[in-house]
Amino acid sequence: MDTRDRVISVTLNESDWQAFIQIHPQPVVWLRERIQESLRPGSAAAPGDRPAISAPLGAGAANTTSATTR
Repeated sequence: MDTRDRVISVTLNESDWQAFIQIHPQPVVWLRERIQESLRPGSAAAPGDRPAISAPLGAGAANTTSATTR
């Protein structure tokens, strides 16, 4: 069994970050819950689907996403 942890990094500009943490004060917990929800059998989120954003983000929203393996 592979027991390595995975890391996801998303770059946000400062105004987007501030807006996001106003809505989701614990962003890591929120993101982890969304990932776990999407993995549950019968989940509405199919692979490749993008969930709706609950608040508009600025023009520089999430311009970089990367995944690394430790």
